Amino acid sequence: MEIRAAMEKRFIDTLGLNTAIFGQAGMDRIVQAAMQRSGIADAAAYLELLSTSQEEFEHCLEELVVPETWFFRDQEPFTLLKQHLCTQWLPSHSNDILRILSAPCATGEEPYSIAIAMREAGLQLRQFHLDAADISRRALAAAGKAVYGKGAFRHPLTAAQEKFFTGPAGERRLDETIVGAVRFHRANLIDPCFFAGQTPYDIIFCRNVLIYLTDEARQLVFANIDRLLAPDGIIFTGHAEMALLLQQGFTAVRHARSFACKRTQEPKPADVGTGTPSDFPAVRPEPFLTGGSFSAFTIPPPVPPTPLQQSLAPEVGPLHNEALALADRGQFNEAAALCGQYLREHRPHADVYCLLGLINEAAKRSGEAEECYLKALYLNPDHYETLIHLGLLCRQQGDLHQAALYRQRAEATERRPNARVGP
Repeated sequence: MEIRAAMEKRFIDTLGLNTAIFGQAGMDRIVQAAMQRSGIADAAAYLELLSTSQEEFEHCLEELVVPETWFFRDQEPFTLLKQHLCTQWLPSHSNDILRILSAPCATGEEPYSIAIAMREAGLQLRQFHLDAADISRRALAAAGKAVYGKGAFRHPLTAAQEKFFTGPAGERRLDETIVGAVRFHRANLIDPCFFAGQTPYDIIFCRNVLIYLTDEARQLVFANIDRLLAPDGIIFTGHAEMALLLQQGFTAVRHARSFACKRTQEPKPADVGTGTPSDFPAVRPEPFLTGGSFSAFTIPPPVPPTPLQQSLAPEVGPLHNEALALADRGQFNEAAALCGQYLREHRPHADVYCLLGLINEAAKRSGEAEECYLKALYLNPDHYETLIHLGLLCRQQGDLHQAALYRQRAEATERRPNARVGP
């Protein structure tokens, strides 16, 4: 379909998004939804609109970008952050201002968590500068409102953290002092001019976005990180993305489950930040006062809940059997290619990503296996098989705490009569 190809090209060129994660059928649904929203039934007319209207493309972007975030996500990154401030940064920088960047920042839970952690560590508002960037206007607007439902709280807050929230459980409002501590910007993380001219940051949070980008887009992000991270700075990433940073000359910080890295060498001379901005310029942006996310990508959950007993979606059954047969014969690449073909031609499916994880584990590609399992959980957080296998993988890697958490989630899913399986 010509429209699908044009939309894919825009997503790849502008966002660096690996559109293969949606599959052809998934992209077709995005196109159909966009045409229905615009009220244009003629394919040629809509293609003309998409090709000439930045506003229309941004409407499509908002349908595509779905933030998946919550306060103090993974918890340990914020524990390490406070420890680092109290034991290392503050003793040697008592008169300096700590500079922090959160990108992508989605609907604000991450940068606000950072601001709360700063206050817990004893820093006054005047002692830190916190920028947060995202490409989604909708997410930035939500961040500016700073009112959150139950989904924004996946872990119990401490008494010290609770004092920053007011209101009922389904509509909790963040304290104005914390809201005012974050400067939100609309900016594109893969733009070579992303935050060009900014003073480097001591701390960067860049979590759960790299796994959704093309290799070329990842290199643009790495170049921006290299330019924006101070020589002795720390970057926090997603645990499926640690290997990508290690390959870029970083070394892991010795703190379990923090998913943090530091440089192993001095940064290269900056050769970026002087290019031509993309459709979403980020040259020394002004604060976006109404709210922040170049967030993780997914399409909306497409199917209703299915009983747990139907542990494998019927449409995936033939693929599952054929791929496992290939893997049993040691033909891991062929089995993975079969799954890839399915994902390109159909909607993203948690069962298929789980299967890909199993194939990669059998091929002793644990990093790729973990990435596939996480994509399965992104599509379906209650996917029982994925939770079990990811827990086992964490145990093999020595992360017993995380393994136990995945096991607990799997057991909780098993006890729920209407737990979801499938996409």
